Amino acid sequence: MTKVFACDVPSSSLLAGFGGPENYRDCFARDVPSAVSLSNFIEAFYTSAVFRPERLALGLIRRGANNADAAKLARGKAANFATWDVIERTETEILLRDFQGATASWLCAQPDGDGSTRLLFGSWLREPDRTIVRALIPFHVWYSRVLLGGVSI
Repeated sequence: MTKVFACDVPSSSLLAGFGGPENYRDCFARDVPSAVSLSNFIEAFYTSAVFRPERLALGLIRRGANNADAAKLARGKAANFATWDVIERTETEILLRDFQGATASWLCAQPDGDGSTRLLFGSWLREPDRTIVRALIPFHVWYSRVLLGGVSI
């Protein structure tokens, strides 16, 4: 697994502009030595071995998705994936919100100009002050790092 590190949410990103200042946001990054498009990042993220258990769990609540669904999302041919709906997408970013409006996920493939790419993964939580949410944030941070680190690019 390559090094994943916490960083500030880029101020001009879709994630930074989503929700209000009272909401929780985080961002994790990983640098890769090759050019990676957002489409490639999305597909690799949602079809990775480390994401597979979450997809299986979502299937138990009838919100599952498969590799073909991930490919459609990656290519801009789907407005949703599993439990998430696409809120906004640009050439380098995608922002997805869960069907209950409680969480959002953000992916960004940021070219570095030298042929490498910074992959960013961030989250948004609507009610960070709820006791259960506060208790789960350390697990969420660990899991976010594992997810981003487990993407094979």
